[in-house]
Amino acid sequence: MNVHENNLARNANTKNSVRNKSKASASERKPAFKAVLETPYQLNWPCPPTSISNGVLKDITGSFTDFKAKFPSESTAKGISPEERRKLRSDKKVENKSTPPLTPPSTLIGINSVTRDIEAGSASTSRVVLACKSDVNPSRLLAHLPIQIAVNNSKNSHSIVLIELPKGSEEAMAITLKLKRVAVVSLTEQHPLTATILRRLDDIQKYTLTAPWLNGDQLVYIPTKISQLETSIPRDMRKAKEERKKVQAAKKERINAYKHHQSLKLKS
Repeated sequence: MNVHENNLARNANTKNSVRNKSKASASERKPAFKAVLETPYQLNWPCPPTSISNGVLKDITGSFTDFKAKFPSESTAKGISPEERRKLRSDKKVENKSTPPLTPPSTLIGINSVTRDIEAGSASTSRVVLACKSDVNPSRLLAHLPIQIAVNNSKNSHSIVLIELPKGSEEAMAITLKLKRVAVVSLTEQHPLTATILRRLDDIQKYTLTAPWLNGDQLVYIPTKISQLETSIPRDMRKAKEERKKVQAAKKERINAYKHHQSLKLKS
């Protein structure tokens, strides 16, 4: 078999390949459910009542507004000449390239900044983490926060509280701080709002996530949970088995043809 014939045979026998199978009509398969064991290492986001989350959002945006009022922008600056204004604008351009945006003290802003601080473990300064889970797309960008905070709380005496803010919070905080987006905010113990926010919570333990499987002194039995995984199976199982055998036979034939072709090349 020459190369051209080998290619023809390969193309003819790949119509039933795995990739092409995925393109098959949905009418050839029917929905089915498969029982699987759930992983016990799952942590759900603490969901505060609307009154609490809205109150926390009002507190934090008000704090940001007061902070920005102490640092007026160039357009609101009074008593400076046009030359000084141009120089100020030029200095700001240079500063913006080398320094991050001005943020309130005792505050971390952004997914990366907050994540790095929590990863510091006992050296972490975070006390309250506010996350805009409903506004972040894809939401998996914040999926690590519950488990990361739970691990920190289980290993260190310094605990961190996780609070999910209501939808629209990311835009509200970004507008207040004049940033493009504010998905996560972390407040330290020294922040003036930390005590206020903690007092707002109905049950602080509810928002202090822990990973009980990491604490050997407090063994916790986690009941076995079985969930139903939605999948699909062929409508005609006998036909599907026959097609699978044909695919395997065709694959074996292609391999043998390729080996035969390679041996002929070596002999020539």
